[in-house]
Amino acid sequence: MKKSIVLMGLGALLLSSCSGYQKKIEEDSLRIADLTAEYQEAATFNDSLMLLMGDIYTGIDSINMQEGLLYNMGNGENTDRRSEIRQNLATIKARLAANKELLSTMEAKLKASGNENSVMAKTINQLKERIAAQDQKIAQLESDLSNARTQIETLNTQVTETQEQVKAETSAKEEAQAQAVAAENEANRVYYAIGTNKDLKNKGLLEKKFLGATKVLKGDFDSSYFVSADKRTLTSIPTNSKKVKIWSNMPAGSYEIVGGKDDPKTIKITDPAKFWSLANHLIIQVD
Repeated sequence: MKKSIVLMGLGALLLSSCSGYQKKIEEDSLRIADLTAEYQEAATFNDSLMLLMGDIYTGIDSINMQEGLLYNMGNGENTDRRSEIRQNLATIKARLAANKELLSTMEAKLKASGNENSVMAKTINQLKERIAAQDQKIAQLESDLSNARTQIETLNTQVTETQEQVKAETSAKEEAQAQAVAAENEANRVYYAIGTNKDLKNKGLLEKKFLGATKVLKGDFDSSYFVSADKRTLTSIPTNSKKVKIWSNMPAGSYEIVGGKDDPKTIKITDPAKFWSLANHLIIQVD
């Protein structure tokens, strides 16, 4: 009987011990599950942080690329390149805004978790600083882009004004040259008239009174009867007449009348400068 009581006590002790071990195992299992969940959450958080960090650094490269495009624009691509840079900066700004919001969410989640992770907290702060620096850089690039546009518009205005000035100066120069040519042509303009004695008198080119000397171009005369010519190119004047007389005071030795005895005569000017030095109107009488 006494032996039975001892056995029953040992059994109860064993049952109690087994029950305690089972409870311990269950508690440890729950703790392991919690730790596993925390680890997975931490790993996911860390992965998200790493992805965000990579995107932020990619944004830095993109901003640097736009900066290079802005400061190396050629004159022929200003309009298209400025538009391209402005659009790219807008895309980068939108991505930075999204990353900033995501980073704030992650920071709030880290604080709410109660886990003091100094490495992650430091990383988040560094990324926030980098985003702020990128915002500042974008603002500077947008300002430079606007200034570049203003400078280009100013240069375009200056170019237009210069072109107009050059155009006006060219026009004035051409007009002056034309006037100089016209003046030179006028200075070299000479006139000659060929006609019978009667025709010349009727036109007022000759005037002879009874027993008086013959006068040349002394009164009103018909200027339309004269032929206009350029003394630089006028070298001979055909008369289509066998008899020729020059009434104008042309210096001897500056011309000669050529043609056979029974042939029409031609006045050949041998020294134009001397020939026209005393008069620029030549009157030739033919019979």
